[in-house]
This record gives sequence, C-alpha cells and structure tokens, in this order.
Amino acid sequence: MKKHCADSVRPPRVTIHTLGCAKNAVDSETLAGLVKQAGFDYVEKLAQADVVVVNTCGFIDDAKVESVHVLLESVRWKQARKGRRVFAMGCLTQRDGDEIKNEIPELDRVFGIGEWTEMLEALGANPLSVAQSTDATLYSGKAGPGSAYLRISDGCSHACAFCAIPQMRGLYRSEPMEKLVEEAKLLARTGVRELLIIGQETTSYGVDIYRKRTLVELCNRLSDIVGIEWIRILYAHPPSAPPQLMRELARVPKLTPYIDFPIEHASEKILKLMNRKTTAAKMRDSIEAFRAEFPDSCVRTTVLVGFPGETDEDFRELYEFMENEKFERAGVFTYSPQDGTAGGDLPNRVEEGVALERLDLLMKLQRNICRTKHQSLIGRTIPVIVERNVRENSWGRSAWDAPDIDARVRIVGLHAPGVLHQVKITGAAAYQLDGICESANVETRSHTCGSFALPVLSH
Repeated sequence: MKKHCADSVRPPRVTIHTLGCAKNAVDSETLAGLVKQAGFDYVEKLAQADVVVVNTCGFIDDAKVESVHVLLESVRWKQARKGRRVFAMGCLTQRDGDEIKNEIPELDRVFGIGEWTEMLEALGANPLSVAQSTDATLYSGKAGPGSAYLRISDGCSHACAFCAIPQMRGLYRSEPMEKLVEEAKLLARTGVRELLIIGQETTSYGVDIYRKRTLVELCNRLSDIVGIEWIRILYAHPPSAPPQLMRELARVPKLTPYIDFPIEHASEKILKLMNRKTTAAKMRDSIEAFRAEFPDSCVRTTVLVGFPGETDEDFRELYEFMENEKFERAGVFTYSPQDGTAGGDLPNRVEEGVALERLDLLMKLQRNICRTKHQSLIGRTIPVIVERNVRENSWGRSAWDAPDIDARVRIVGLHAPGVLHQVKITGAAAYQLDGICESANVETRSHTCGSFALPVLSH
C-alpha cells in the first residue's frame, strides 16, 4: 500500500539518469530503493517520469562536460511539460554544487552525495516514511543480467595528485563485512551469479575498521555463498597490493582470472609527481605474483598520459612497461587538471596534441596485444555470461571482461541471459570474440575459472 505523499494526490514518478562509474551506479540503486520505500513510483523510462534525478560524475573534464550536457537536456525535458522537476546529485554537485546552481538555475534542487533524506523530503515524502526509509543502507547495484556490483568501501585517503575523489567522497571508509556478506546472500537468492567488488580502491578494505587488510577474508566468505560463481575485483590500488596480497587473492576459490590493477604510469619521476607511492619494479612484482599463482589470468590496467612534466623519456618508459607486461586489458586517458589537486598546480604542462599522440601510440600497442591474445583463444572453450539477445545472436562477457569497459563475446543463437555458458571460440578481433555455445550453467571455479578454460599466453 502506498504511503501518503503531502504534495500531490498521485505520487510523482521518479527516474534516475546515472553517469560515471560503478560507484555511482550503486548510489543510484540505493536512491531507487529508498524512493520505492518512501511510497513513490520508480520508472525506468524518462517519458514516464515526473521527476528525473541526474547522478553526475566529476572525475575528469570529459565527465564534467557530459554531466552538464545531460543536466541541460533534462532542463529542456522539464520545460516541455508543466509540473516536471529535475534534481542533480553526485560527485560533480558534491564539489561544485554552488557553481552548478548558478550556471543552471532551472534545476529544482541540487544535492551532494548521500543526501537521501533531503531528496526524499524534496519529493514530498511523509517525514515518518523518510525516517524509516533512510535507516536502510544498500551496498549493491545492477551490473547486468546475473551480475551485481558490491561496494565494499567509499572514499579514498591516498591523495593522488591527479584525482579529486577525496574532495568529493571523503576519506576511505570500509563497510562492515557481515553486512556485505548478508547483502551478497540476498543477491545470490535473486539470481546473481557474478559479484563485482568495487570501491574507490578495494585492496585497502578493512584497514580502517579492522586495522588490517581483510579483502581476502571477505572474498573467501563470499566464495562460500551458494549461487555465486564469479567474484571479480575492480580498482586494486597498486601501492596497497603487494605481491603477497596478490597471491592470496589469486587463491580465492571463485575469483575470476581477472584483476583491475591501474598502474597510471611507469616512470619513477612521474609516479612521484603523481604521489603514487610505488615504483614500476614493485608493480611488476605484484603483477607477476598474481599471474604466477593464477595462470591464464587477465590483468587490466589504466594509464594516464600527458601529466605535467612528462617528457618523451618518461613516456618511453611507460610504453616499454606496457609492451613488456602485455596487459590483457587497458584503458588510456589524457590528463586533465582538477581544481584543488596537487597536479593542478604543477608546472611544465604537456601540450594537448602531444598527449593525444601518446594516447594514440599506446592504444595502437594495446589493440595489437588484445588481438594477439584473443587469437590465441580460437578453438578454446571458455565460460561466458550472457547479457542480452539481439536478433539471432547472444552477447556476453568472458571471465576476462568486466561490464561496459572490456571486450564482448558474440555467440551464435539465443541463450539465456544471466547464466554462464560454455562457449567455443571461433573468431577473434581486438575487442570482440565470436563463438558457439557448447553447454550452459557452469557452477564451480574448477569449471569456470580454472586451468582448463583460458590458455596460458606467452609474453
């Protein structure tokens, strides 16, 4: 039965437009749940909504531009029909809320991160229902059929010189392990087969509340949950991921042969300027420890080119590191200065054209690496989680691929989404595999992520 809403006879229908990373997706999922608990109708389509909440991203300049563009589009949507409202929330508004209000006064309300009570009250919720609704905390968000993000922490205490996350999300805060395990059990009961472990950085999990890194313990407990078949770790912070931790993670029973390990750079000078508190040699040791313990693994990375002071020699060191390590997956970005960060005040800015040339060189290198490694999979049978059916084909992800950011697999025929299928690879390109389905519903690590599934790839 719907709770009474003070401002209207019919509760407003609310939709959320999410921008940015998986952490934002979890925030949106939390808000959607609270909206429903408070008695409002949550709808997926903008055309059905009375209120749109834009969950903004402010991580880099392109993300800011996109957020502002979506806000302006939403304002035009609002003006097309009387009674519509537009709210803004998220990382960009957390840091630049006053500026957003001044630049886009047509917005009805602007909120920071986690201001759930204020948003529900702005929608017109009964104060009693607001108090009851905001008592609950959600740690997960949808990542596709059969997959969910599990946010184990928020905030960051590392103060990397290129990143404004601490300004937007505060210092590092781990979530209680018992609550995370209970949430994961609930997800498993609803059909989730893959957990994607996320946080601003995951490898420091537990240091604030348990006084030690407890990511391995958490992942082992998640592996005990019936129904969970894949555990995927994103955003491992290299300075917090020494070789021993990487070896222990690789031994987690249901871990996919995948870890997101963003090096950002490999030049000693640039790493110091970035305040990364690690070295190329230390990162290489951690990568090799993971691969040695977990053959056939995929190490994903992120690198940043054009950081202030980056010379041709610095870039050469990065290029050679990438060439030697042969990351199975990599994202390359150009640096954009962020207000309030140490990098924003550094001299010796790199010209945009030079940074773009360096990005292009790394992307060409990575494309060739991906193509070669994918071609090595032809003839192999690997597990794939199907996400959608399009015409006569199914599309999904291998154990080497996280949602939205990595490669995809096209499978001949229509197969059940949200289920792990055994797929024989018949064709390969840099960012796509093609295959035919041989069997379905793989259940254990020995059948999904073990030595039989993915080949040992030579470097």
